[in-house]
Amino acid sequence: APSTHGGGAGDGPDSGNLDFVNNMSKFVSQVTHALQQVTGDFRLNIPTVLIDDSQRAVDNFEIVTQIEAALEDWTPAIAALIEQQQGKTAGGKGPLAEIEFWRTRNASLSTISEQLNTPNVRKMIEVLENSDSGTLPNFKYVYGELQKLYIEAKDNVKFLTTLERHFKTISQAGASSLTTIIDTLPSMMNAIRMVWVISRHYNTDDRMVPLMVRIAWEIANKVATVINVKTIFRESAPQAIRKIGDARACLDKWSKTYLAVREKIELSGRDQRWEFDKKKLFDRTNYMKDRCADLA
Repeated sequence: APSTHGGGAGDGPDSGNLDFVNNMSKFVSQVTHALQQVTGDFRLNIPTVLIDDSQRAVDNFEIVTQIEAALEDWTPAIAALIEQQQGKTAGGKGPLAEIEFWRTRNASLSTISEQLNTPNVRKMIEVLENSDSGTLPNFKYVYGELQKLYIEAKDNVKFLTTLERHFKTISQAGASSLTTIIDTLPSMMNAIRMVWVISRHYNTDDRMVPLMVRIAWEIANKVATVINVKTIFRESAPQAIRKIGDARACLDKWSKTYLAVREKIELSGRDQRWEFDKKKLFDRTNYMKDRCADLA
């Protein structure tokens, strides 16, 4: 049998046997990829082909055939992974779920991206480039789409992580600590502005508005937990008045802090403006603020 170490052409193997082995390998890979998509642990089946010289390996029929069979397996598997990832949405309604969504996507794509960027796999691709293989165009397209998705996920994780402590402060605030939310809002909003300015992917309305909506939901949810109309009037008058006052101040701080940072962006004249849908961001929180004023 010919060597699989990138040497000379060797004697071509029996094509019938090779076709059978390749078809069986393809079937096993398809089953494996299907199971991996269910479990979320996605890996490509990399053939054990060691290439010393990609130019010389072009003349080795067995090597070229093995690599082409691998690409015929990888291309639909990567396409399926991309489709699966693009069909996913963040679970939960708060902003921490947004970070977790991008972390999960980054983890899902990093393994396969790292596999495809190993020196030996790059040599395999070189062999097919040198042999002008017909399997390359489709592979290169899905590989490019994979890289775009992976780079976006990695970039988003990096920038959203800078906001995580603020989101945790809001999420973990207890019934008696709405003031901690009030205190964190200015620094959180300034950090969001930095993400807007520097990030390559969180600088559009399509990305930033849903994140802001999640923050508004978290704040409104915390206030609704504290100001429960069924229980608030069972408390002593001073305690109830203090809680209602804190709630009103928290809701007011949310909109005022947003508007203050929005004004800074406009005055700078450098950064893309925040022209977000205020109805989505403030309808619920402003309504709750007005009800708190009624209660007080």
